[in-house]
Amino acid sequence: MRLFFLRHADAEISGTLSDVDRRLTPAGIEEAQVAAQAVRAMKLNFTLGLMSPAVRARQTMDIVTKHLPSLPTRTLDQLTSNADPRDFLRELQSFPRDNRVLLVSHEPFVSRCIASLIEASDEPRISVKKATLACVEVGSPVQRGAGVLLWLLTNEQMRLMKA
Repeated sequence: MRLFFLRHADAEISGTLSDVDRRLTPAGIEEAQVAAQAVRAMKLNFTLGLMSPAVRARQTMDIVTKHLPSLPTRTLDQLTSNADPRDFLRELQSFPRDNRVLLVSHEPFVSRCIASLIEASDEPRISVKKATLACVEVGSPVQRGAGVLLWLLTNEQMRLMKA
């Protein structure tokens, strides 16, 4: 199974909004469009899109998957910023092994989940910036330490791909 982790793009500062209601900023919309262009340029295809319940995650997913109209997407509570990666890994046990899943989530969850998959660690030695896309291959069964980080692209690197 391949998991494509995408941290949501830049969002409004919380201020008067609840965290879940924060929307993408104009810069965040542009970052998500850059990620979408990179997905197209790399000819990535996904079997499923999963996102956290936050508005900014939904907006990021919508922009990235605009050219993938038949991609099924759904919200998953195990992808919130402070979710425990172990809960998500348990959820993955029921997924077909040939799945290619796009996950739109938040920090610190993304870093903690990748670290759990590739290092079997709860303390990430990786930091995922906004609108960064990473690909992790996981074996069967899905378990801590059994994943391989295949690549990670920052938004700046993806921006250079279209140049």
